[in-house]
Amino acid sequence: MRLIFIVLLIFSKLFAEDFITMKEYAKMLYENPRGISCKECHGKDGGEQILGYIIKKDTKIPYKIPSIQNLSFEKFKLALTQEKDSRSIMPSYSLTEDEIITLYNYINHKEK
Repeated sequence: MRLIFIVLLIFSKLFAEDFITMKEYAKMLYENPRGISCKECHGKDGGEQILGYIIKKDTKIPYKIPSIQNLSFEKFKLALTQEKDSRSIMPSYSLTEDEIITLYNYINHKEK
């Protein structure tokens, strides 16, 4: 009986698939990394977005969120890891190094 169990365990490990694919994991991170979606401000593909408008001297000025598609990895990582001041609307996510790499690759290498 023990031998059958060990053989079944080996076969299940050999033929088992991951629960989700890397692409699905990356999409999940982009759409909800820590309760605040990147997609809400940066849009579906990470391009420049207008988040809202500011009225200044009776003029409607768009508040633009910059594109994150063509950032270097260093700038991308810095934006996610640097301490934010009270004026920043970019949230802190406390992402791991692997999660940052996964997000970066998802934004810069997905099919458009």
